[in-house]
Amino acid sequence: MISYGFPFLQVSSAEVRIGPMRLTQDPVQVLLIFAKEDSQSDGFWWACDRAGYRCSIARTPESALECFLDKHQEIIVIDHRQARNFDAEAVCRSIRATNLSEHTVILAVVSQASGDHEETSVLPLLHAGFNRRFMENSSIIACYNELIQIEHGEVRSQFKLRACNSVFTALDHCHEAIEITSDEHVIQYVNPAFERMMGYHKGELLGKELAELPKSDKNRADLLDTINTCIRKGKEWQGVYYAKRKSGDSIQQHVKITPVIGQGG
Repeated sequence: MISYGFPFLQVSSAEVRIGPMRLTQDPVQVLLIFAKEDSQSDGFWWACDRAGYRCSIARTPESALECFLDKHQEIIVIDHRQARNFDAEAVCRSIRATNLSEHTVILAVVSQASGDHEETSVLPLLHAGFNRRFMENSSIIACYNELIQIEHGEVRSQFKLRACNSVFTALDHCHEAIEITSDEHVIQYVNPAFERMMGYHKGELLGKELAELPKSDKNRADLLDTINTCIRKGKEWQGVYYAKRKSGDSIQQHVKITPVIGQGG
């Protein structure tokens, strides 16, 4: 495994906003897995140089896994052109078997199809754990464009997903009961405090519509219509609401319901 830095490049961290969260994304790290140096590995190497990415090269599956577990690269490029060097799909699966790879983007470099061969399906690569396929092209600008698109697409999205995981960890440890539903009132998430308060296990709730759950008869007849009208206008609703626990008891709650407006409503 070979690692190089580029001290002459002033690579700054990027600021990313997710709703009210303000995050700092460090410069992208790339792992190239090529058994031998050639024009293709050089193309990606110099593309990383141009983009200001931190780049490492591994020559064997063992050193590749060791390097990934040490550095946690956001992008991995695996040479899938010649099976005699190593099994690229096996290498990909071994990396995917680690917990750290959940948010990693893995790219397969494949040979150009000859004129007498039909285009092959990308599904076997996806099933092995690859995210994308790159038809071999040693042009530095072609490699650069591919990496830049991955950074601004999948890497940025995966960075936001990691941030969302931290939010859900905070929700899980919150002492107030929290429930998240879709715009069609399908339950998508409840935290442990909600489970304790209502007496349900989350497996009994997730995927169910609110209308399927028992309702308390202590609420005003028009209360749900009032709440839904408020939410459809994009406004927050606060007030007293009686919910029915799994045991059948009614429980009074001071509820705050906040609409989250996004694509699709």
